[in-house]
Amino acid sequence: MCSKALFLRKKSTGLNSIEELAYSLASRISGLKVITLPEHGNTWKGIIRNIRFAQKHQGDINHIFSPEIAYLSLFLKGNVILTWHDTGTLLQSSSFLKRFIRKWFWFILPNHFAKHITCISQYTANEIKQITPRVKNKISIVYNPYNEVIHFHPKEFRKENPHILHIGTGMRKNLLRTIKALRNIPCTLIIVGILKQEHIEQLKKNHIQYKNYLDIPFQNIIRLYQECDIVSFPSLYEGFGMPIIEANATGRVLLTSKITSIPEIAANTAHYINPYDVSSIRKGFQKLISDDKYREKLILRGIANAKRFTIKHITEEYENIYNS
Repeated sequence: MCSKALFLRKKSTGLNSIEELAYSLASRISGLKVITLPEHGNTWKGIIRNIRFAQKHQGDINHIFSPEIAYLSLFLKGNVILTWHDTGTLLQSSSFLKRFIRKWFWFILPNHFAKHITCISQYTANEIKQITPRVKNKISIVYNPYNEVIHFHPKEFRKENPHILHIGTGMRKNLLRTIKALRNIPCTLIIVGILKQEHIEQLKKNHIQYKNYLDIPFQNIIRLYQECDIVSFPSLYEGFGMPIIEANATGRVLLTSKITSIPEIAANTAHYINPYDVSSIRKGFQKLISDDKYREKLILRGIANAKRFTIKHITEEYENIYNS
């Protein structure tokens, strides 16, 4: 039996759905071992240490599962599989030299040396093809699965004071516009992530009742899904969007954006809004709160949609790639 190593970036604080997925795969695929790198790779010294560490722990098949460490593809023997979750901020820099280095050592060369490339959505695959068009024939789409501990959890909708779950506080998660959109709408906003002073000021200014959680275990995230009434996901950019299928699987109605990969994943299960328009976001929340039949229709569609993203199905796809 050949040995298989799945490489992850050094763990960061906060939510890490990529890590959750990696360990789910390892528990189901024989011989697959998860290797977490020792350094974040923000410096050349850290990158060199990561390369040496990866070489020491490599297998016959080496699956690079975090885009931030794509450069490992250049230094590992055996068959290298490279997974792209998104292109994120890797090519965003004010420095021409940094953009040049990242484009070549995080995209062009790693994709060239990889035997196979997987992307978690067609949208992400299209991004990779634009950057490195010569590798298009070795790209396949393998969606992310939701964690099997998530299951349908029916509850009565709180029309008088709905609890709205918003996961993530980074710029692209669009929290500021969400806060402004909820002004004078009776609700409790459940926010997962680190709040900046600007967020806190806007919450007070717009009279939003809220609760804030950070660095909480995944089991608690599941409980927040179960206890909420609406999942707020008006993101400005996603390579996939795990909260979409986590909301679907739990049976919670979803408000989200009709941009990037999101419509591919959410299909017809969500109320779509313009994430750049506060009025559009506000009208979306009002529609979901007031229209019971519409809300139930979206929930039923979501339950069906979640079946596309089971861990069993995704595991089989990766096993086929490993064995090819």
